[in-house]
Amino acid sequence: MARRRAQWMQYRNRIDPSRLVFIDETWTKTNMAPLRGWAPVGTRLRAKVPQRRWKTMTFLAALRHDRVDAPWFIDGPINGERFQLYFEKVLAPTLRPGDIVVMDNLGSHKGKAIRAAISAAGAKLFFLPNYSSDMNPCMDGSCVARVS
Repeated sequence: MARRRAQWMQYRNRIDPSRLVFIDETWTKTNMAPLRGWAPVGTRLRAKVPQRRWKTMTFLAALRHDRVDAPWFIDGPINGERFQLYFEKVLAPTLRPGDIVVMDNLGSHKGKAIRAAISAAGAKLFFLPNYSSDMNPCMDGSCVARVS
């Protein structure tokens, strides 16, 4: 793993930053809302559950050097099938020949159809080395600073 990280660090300086497309996803769950709170003595605390049920929502996007591209919000958790749909219908149309798609080394990211969609667009695929999400610019909080 250390060798792969060193290779990535060495190779990344030879890449044109305008060709890089970092893919990442994040999620939120409505059950992350506080379960307890303050209310006047003798009064019941009333709170609402968002959407009237517990659920997971996922946001996927591509980070380029100058913008966030191909945003996609889904109602539910991510899985291989949904990730493939994102690539084929949302991301692939935004890719240009010579783009380099970089994403973390997750099982749902490694499907043959995903590789085919990237190849069909004339782009290349690179996986970050295992346990290297720190090499993704989205993970250090700088995504917002770079885009806004």
